[in-house]
Amino acid sequence: MPATSTDRTYRPLQRGNGLRLQRCQCRAAIDAPGVDEEHGAYSITLVERGCFTYRTHAGQALLAPGWLMLGNAGQGYVCSHEGNDGSGDDCAVLSMSAEVLDSMLHSLGATRTRAQFDRACLPPVPRVAGVLHGLLHEHGDEGFALEEAALSMLGSVRRAQRDAPTPTRAHRQDERARAAAHCIETRSSEPLTLDEVARAAGLGPFQLLRIFRCSIGVTPHQYLMRTRLMRAVDLLRDTSLPITDIAYGTGWSDLSNFNRAFRRELRCSPRELRRGDRKLLESST
Repeated sequence: MPATSTDRTYRPLQRGNGLRLQRCQCRAAIDAPGVDEEHGAYSITLVERGCFTYRTHAGQALLAPGWLMLGNAGQGYVCSHEGNDGSGDDCAVLSMSAEVLDSMLHSLGATRTRAQFDRACLPPVPRVAGVLHGLLHEHGDEGFALEEAALSMLGSVRRAQRDAPTPTRAHRQDERARAAAHCIETRSSEPLTLDEVARAAGLGPFQLLRIFRCSIGVTPHQYLMRTRLMRAVDLLRDTSLPITDIAYGTGWSDLSNFNRAFRRELRCSPRELRRGDRKLLESST
């Protein structure tokens, strides 16, 4: 998401029934300062390219590709691009009205009376990325694809929020944990050890295990697996590479481990994702 309205452009893709899917491009200058803004609707945003810092009253985080940015209608926020390379970022944004969000939460069995997201962001959730990528690659807005995808994404976000540790002021995006996450992001296709990641963060391996989950929301191992899966999803959607090549090229040393992890996180096989199988939308709760 961009820092100022003049830095960003939105391209509408699909809309209907209180839902709207858009692509957002930001071309903020290097070290562009943050600007106070306000979410006009509830939203789930997938960062597809670039990095930026997102701040709300719920916390702050440096968001990288694969991260989810969560927004509540009427909530103030600031996005800034400290240290970026001037190329900005690209995001896919699913927005929803309060009425639609309430209705979806009710259908998912939520008992809360006030719809809102509890967190500012979430680390990569491959299932959400898979559903959203599938929606972005569909042509036109016929049928009920947008509604089905929104419900599936919301169900996955709810599960991820439940599983993540409660953030505290002491653990908000600790710089050392972020350095470890950056090491994982940039070297995920390599054979990577915990010691190497810990050294990149200036920590011992067991210190890293303790700090990382509190700051990022998942363990270093989970982050590595999800980063690899996110890249595999992109390659399955955007290339015709054989699945075996994709598995080995994204860092997996064993094809069966790749297939098991893929099915566990996305609830479908790589082949089913590539052909747009509707299994990806099943089991939202």
